[in-house]
Amino acid sequence: MSLPRPKFSTGRVVLLLALFIIQIIWFTTIVMNIVEYSLWIDIAFRFLSVIIVLFLLRKDESPAYRMSWTILIVLLPIFGGLFYFLFGNKRTTKEMAHRLTEQLATHRDEMANIPSALPLLAKMDTRRSSLAYYIQQHAEMPVYPQSPITYYACGEAAFPDIIQALERAERYIFLEFFIIKPGEMADTIFEVLRRKAAEGVEVRLIYDDYGTMLTLPSDFDAIMERQGIKCLKFNPFTPILSLAVNTRDHRKIIVVDGTVGFTGGVNLADEYINSQERFGYWKDNMIQIRGAAVWNLTTMFLNMWNAFRESETSYEAFRNDYLMEEAKEILTQPQLAIPQGFVQPFGDTPLDSEPLGENVYRDILNQATDYVYIYTPYLVISYELQTAMTLAAKRGVDVRLMTPGIPDKKLIFRITRSYYRALLEGGVRIFEYSPGFLHAKTFVSDDCVASVGSINLDYRSLYLHFELNTMLYYHPVITTIKADFLEAQSVSREIYLEDCKGSFLGKMWDSILRLAAPFV
Repeated sequence: MSLPRPKFSTGRVVLLLALFIIQIIWFTTIVMNIVEYSLWIDIAFRFLSVIIVLFLLRKDESPAYRMSWTILIVLLPIFGGLFYFLFGNKRTTKEMAHRLTEQLATHRDEMANIPSALPLLAKMDTRRSSLAYYIQQHAEMPVYPQSPITYYACGEAAFPDIIQALERAERYIFLEFFIIKPGEMADTIFEVLRRKAAEGVEVRLIYDDYGTMLTLPSDFDAIMERQGIKCLKFNPFTPILSLAVNTRDHRKIIVVDGTVGFTGGVNLADEYINSQERFGYWKDNMIQIRGAAVWNLTTMFLNMWNAFRESETSYEAFRNDYLMEEAKEILTQPQLAIPQGFVQPFGDTPLDSEPLGENVYRDILNQATDYVYIYTPYLVISYELQTAMTLAAKRGVDVRLMTPGIPDKKLIFRITRSYYRALLEGGVRIFEYSPGFLHAKTFVSDDCVASVGSINLDYRSLYLHFELNTMLYYHPVITTIKADFLEAQSVSREIYLEDCKGSFLGKMWDSILRLAAPFV
């Protein structure tokens, strides 16, 4: 049975866009009429803009974001402050923040009681263990020893194993995705989900409403419920001027019975398994996690689920106690070598002021002594992250960055290329993946640390979305990730300084795009 397709997807988008434009025109007209009515009100709006600029100057967040808003407010002294008041504070709605924060607090003790392999990692490498400690403190996600990992260099390699894992489900299946699009991949997966639900397996799905606006009908959740699949449509998109529209669930999670999990950059759409061609060959990464570390994925899913559709007060029923006892046994034998390394899945959230994903990437660069290889589809980075890349290269670290050869968003790709010159001058080597579009978000460094997940090197991923990465420390699969990068490099085009020449007008356009980068 094929997934239902939206009947009027384009019409829905046009309608929502029209409603947004109408609201902006209405808002602008009202403000202008009020300002014309009273000089004092005009002064009050301008004073508000001054106050917000002063507030931005002392606010502890991305300098690029603060500068972009400051320039906008200076250019539009009447409207700038009001627009920042409506859109600029990068926080979720109070209700969303309250629900999620409450869930995290409620289940904090359950995570605190999970044995962490951090002390064992610290005995091997104090520097890398400091990064694991930082993640454990701020994401509240422990480190696990000896969790087997399978790395997939492309979506089509992962697809058969995903189906096999779903077919073996006996207790529950959890899925969480940003994009779901009817086709071979999604139809096959949902056929299995329907069958397993009919067999009595608990099947739950979280999907982002904005990410599926063009691909699924607006009542997809109700349709799935009737077929036995419990659904949560995250942050339903409404055409009302609100910051909440920016807060999306960009995570990718599959958990089966608490024993196996999948995560990475792959969504449920045919281009991710290359059964449909979009922008050439579509390269992405995914990993399969087995063992105790799957509990981090399970907890992240359940926190999101229970925040908006409360189902249980305790997560213990979903925990595999055998795997936990196995992990404890390993940790009580400090003389034991760890042949399977350490695994730490973690989530990044826009609920706090900690740019966790960006800081993890910066720390990998700062600790590197030999090499750092990076996959990213988008490059819209802060000055701090740019500096971390170039400083590592100047220290003699072999820093290589790979971006798409065929972009999916030409405007964003233009911004991506605007960063090339500074990075190349700093010693970073840059490659564009010639066969097509590169969607992977992967770091690998020094044969001892790697990160695979959903966090792009752009403002939305680093600051606005719910995201998920998995850290790997001294894991044997790291050499496989490195080999995959080198293989992709062999079919990629290296970029040199002479490739970055441009006209004066082109450079001015790039500057404007860079200024607008925090808003796109």
